[in-house]
Amino acid sequence: MTYAFYFDSSSCTGCKACQAACKDKNNLPAGVLWRRVYEVSGGEWTHVGGAWTNTVLAYNLSMACNHCVHPKCAGVCPVDAYEVRPDGIVLINTHKCIGCGYCAWACPYDAPQVDKFAGVITKCNLCFDYLDAGLPPACVAACPLRCLDLVDSSEPIVEKMGQALWKIPGEEHPFPLPVLSRTEPHLVIKPHPGSKLGGKGSKVSNREETSPSQPRITARSEIPLITFTLLAQMAIGTFGAIFIVFLSFINKTVAGQMIFIPFMAVGMIMTFALIVSLLHLKTPKNAWRVLNHLRKSWLSREILFTLGFAGLWVTLAGLTIFRTITSPIQILIAAITLLGGLVALYCMQRVYQLRSMPAWNSLRTLGEFIISTVGLGCWLTGALLSWNYSHGILTWIALAGVLTFLASILILFSSPILENESRSKWRFGLLLAGLAGGMALILWPSEPWIAGWFGVFIIALAEETIGRWLFYLRRNPGI
Repeated sequence: MTYAFYFDSSSCTGCKACQAACKDKNNLPAGVLWRRVYEVSGGEWTHVGGAWTNTVLAYNLSMACNHCVHPKCAGVCPVDAYEVRPDGIVLINTHKCIGCGYCAWACPYDAPQVDKFAGVITKCNLCFDYLDAGLPPACVAACPLRCLDLVDSSEPIVEKMGQALWKIPGEEHPFPLPVLSRTEPHLVIKPHPGSKLGGKGSKVSNREETSPSQPRITARSEIPLITFTLLAQMAIGTFGAIFIVFLSFINKTVAGQMIFIPFMAVGMIMTFALIVSLLHLKTPKNAWRVLNHLRKSWLSREILFTLGFAGLWVTLAGLTIFRTITSPIQILIAAITLLGGLVALYCMQRVYQLRSMPAWNSLRTLGEFIISTVGLGCWLTGALLSWNYSHGILTWIALAGVLTFLASILILFSSPILENESRSKWRFGLLLAGLAGGMALILWPSEPWIAGWFGVFIIALAEETIGRWLFYLRRNPGI
């Protein structure tokens, strides 16, 4: 038997007995709700001829984990902490969980919840202990009008009871559920008549109740990720820039001496980035498990290639410092290191390519990450090289940096209007200042522009920080 929730939205009064029973049975802390009752309202009045008509609607939707056939949460988890029982119940092994919250991003039904007190992700377990004892789940038993029930998804009568979302994908899914059910949730809904009115402005009226400790749009809580992604991309970009500089010189000894400082800077930046990444985890002691799910999780792959890039840098640094190997092999190892960094960058943007996050699920994310990598890498490399060296190649580095400023301006103007436009204006001002500074470095390359190079680098870092902050502000879950 495979279980599925059946919910009659047309009869639900919104008493929230199911929500309270779930919280009580599982002893959930403040701010964590495994089952949530969404109060949906919307519609408008229109004047047609001599009469007024309306599409005003109001209904309730009780939602928990739908124990999907293809659970996205289990697919993205880097530590492979999710388990699927033979009866279809999706469970999470909290002893493996690192509390990264990636599964909460990926779930189209916003089911996984961050338990800040325990430092792990938790979610509905379908009261499997009650089911094993022959009892219904707590939420089902508490519903006074029998709006919520548990059924066998394999029975033909299920489809007649309501809309089986795993079998009938389409636009009929009641708001705020996703239109497409790619995960094939074990959920059957008898829609409320109001859900078919198609009224404008439909919204969840009790958002502060359904997400008390997890704001829908936030960037402050993602500061460790903002820092990690920017520093990692800066390190990869800087390594790529100095590798190209090294190859452009015939005298490899001179080239090696020239790039030594930026080369060592790559290691310091990457070390700090990896340390900061641990601050994002609620349970960092389990971080050693992050490579457990390379078969499916892009987060596991990102970590693998990021660590590979850092490890190859260490190898290359040791060979360079102790001079125990010939230059051709050093160049080969450097090329492999750069390739590892580029693969890490690709995996990094794939982490954010989630259908549950429409604002991230586009090639724009890849474009933004490439611009950050090239721009920060060029400006930092130029600043460190200008400290004790002046050469025509700095002009080409500045030109590449200016092109990244122009690309950022184009992306900024193609962005949807954000609620907080002041940050976008600040970023645009910084982009113009950086563009002017970069053009000055190109037009007057013979001037002692050490302060200028570092100034433009600081401007680039500041505008990219604002851009990454706005990137996380665009996170808008579908439910």
